[in-house]
Amino acid sequence: MQTNTHTPHPSASAELAQRWAALRADNPGLRIRQAAQELQVSELALLLCREPETVQPLKADFPALMESMDAVGEVMILARNESVVHEVTGTFKDFHTAGSGAMGLAVGQIDVRVFFRQWAYGFRVWEQVRSGERESLQFFDRHGQALQKIYRTDNTDRDAWQTLLDRFLDDAGQTPAIEAPRAPLQRTNPATLDADALRREWAELKDVHHFNALLKRHDVDRLTALELVGTDAARRLDDGTDKGPEDSALNVLLQQVSASGCPIMVFVGNPGIVQIHTGPVSRILPTGPWINILDPAFNLHANVSTIEQWWRVRRPTSDGIVTSLEGYDASGTLVLTLFGARKPGQPEDEAWRLEMQTLENRLCP
Repeated sequence: MQTNTHTPHPSASAELAQRWAALRADNPGLRIRQAAQELQVSELALLLCREPETVQPLKADFPALMESMDAVGEVMILARNESVVHEVTGTFKDFHTAGSGAMGLAVGQIDVRVFFRQWAYGFRVWEQVRSGERESLQFFDRHGQALQKIYRTDNTDRDAWQTLLDRFLDDAGQTPAIEAPRAPLQRTNPATLDADALRREWAELKDVHHFNALLKRHDVDRLTALELVGTDAARRLDDGTDKGPEDSALNVLLQQVSASGCPIMVFVGNPGIVQIHTGPVSRILPTGPWINILDPAFNLHANVSTIEQWWRVRRPTSDGIVTSLEGYDASGTLVLTLFGARKPGQPEDEAWRLEMQTLENRLCP
């Protein structure tokens, strides 16, 4: 799509459009999320500064749209939070929505858990990048935070993609009413908790999916729970000092599993989605504060300078202990989780357990 105008979307502020134009002139390679942080606005507010024909609203029937994605074939999906970007190239298969419509999921090449109550706005976006024009579907919460982006690739079925657009583009799209930023996570005061009961119920867990219910019962945030349950269940792997990215728990572990071929599961989420990759990883590249996985169908970009705590976590299940590496930002929010590749009903891979023990021994001798 070629456009010759520079008229911002009707929903955009002219003053904000001018500020962003000035910022782009000084920093032509700056990504929209970083620009939004610089300008102290939401990503959606900046997106709406683009020409209206390049940012077209989608109908808010997001469950039906996602259920229709398998017809288009290959896409690249991107989910991120403030610290980590997770990109998977593949095909949606059998995306389905739970009965209430609040949650959807797909399992396969594309493996996602979607929380539709957080999805407020969607747009079809055209943009000019160094490789040419790029088209995507982008979804935002009511605070203007990007939740999920789905990019058309060279292998996408263009006719099916257009059919999907014909069905879901909204010619009478509403003007987004972007709310104030989401309130930061509130940590729990440990003095208000029954730590013994928390430890006892942790030891009685039968499924990793029951963990969130445990936190809710005790009205405790995740990181505070880790701090209270004891080092056998959860152990911090960093000492709080400022280390270089190559010495981070993430880089050390990724280098280990890249060399051994041990398959892993990589979870990255935000309030609207959890996106998962399962399999071995190969090309691990630290660049500045970023630790990157650059494999053909999976890319990960983790800004480890913003991940302040790394924990080894063991949870009991009916299939035995399940071990994870978890990264938390300065607010105590979980931003990245790694498990060994595993299907429900199967015990944890001993090779993964050995990788995690090796990591722990290296970082906590």
